[in-house]
Amino acid sequence: MRRSGRMVRNIILIALMITAPAAAQVTVREDSLFSPALGRYERYTVLFPDGYHHGEERYGVLYLLHGFNGDHTSWHRSTRLVEYAASVPLLIICPDAGNSWYTDAVTGPSGRIETMFITELIPAVDARYRTRPERAYRSVAGLSMGGFGALKFGVTYPQLFGFAAGLSPSIQFPAGLEDSAIVARRSAASNASVRAAFGAKRSPVWERNDLFRLAERADAATLPYLYIAVGSQDGIPEIPLQAGTLAGILRIKGAAFELHESPGAHTWGYWDSALGRMLDRFRKRP
Repeated sequence: MRRSGRMVRNIILIALMITAPAAAQVTVREDSLFSPALGRYERYTVLFPDGYHHGEERYGVLYLLHGFNGDHTSWHRSTRLVEYAASVPLLIICPDAGNSWYTDAVTGPSGRIETMFITELIPAVDARYRTRPERAYRSVAGLSMGGFGALKFGVTYPQLFGFAAGLSPSIQFPAGLEDSAIVARRSAASNASVRAAFGAKRSPVWERNDLFRLAERADAATLPYLYIAVGSQDGIPEIPLQAGTLAGILRIKGAAFELHESPGAHTWGYWDSALGRMLDRFRKRP
């Protein structure tokens, strides 16, 4: 009887192995393009969804932007992005933007990153890979500096994106440089990068990159769906405060958005869990 029971268990295990679906396989690859706007090659990471290399299906694209001192490898090296991506059939593109604040810098080595992203990278991705190039299938998200960039791109170029998300977005800049308390909390390198990106106080470049002003002027009917998530223990206190300010502007305008505040700090631990929640919400969006 004992032997018979063992045989039954083995048969069940074999049946489960035969019928269980194979785990989705996400492929990670580094690529680059030459940018005339920058006069140099720009690297980016591509995450290909399961089945991409064995079919003809086209996929939506998520551009995932890194934060200050990050690069095109930050997301997949520091979070469970590859694991999460297995459940979302998307091409995921992680560009390398340096400490540019995702804008056309006034001074410094960053150069015209915004121009590169909008007029060169997006068209190159649509030309090189099997994408669905319609607005509804193109999204952008980022953390901290990248959260600022993602929300700014979504509000500034609503014709390009159907969904934009900021995780712990540093939307206090550029105007935050006028606040001595904010400046004192940040490193000299961080403050220098903001000045290089946005130039003199209240210059036209500041005005073009002030997310609050951009949101106030935007046509709510044309905006992408905006998703904002912040940690309640963020060591940069203005981040949750100003996320609330932006949410207030969007609410008054009648824009489609959601704001989430949950336990967490300005750390990869928080961004990892926030990324998982954001992608889960992305799958269920209207």
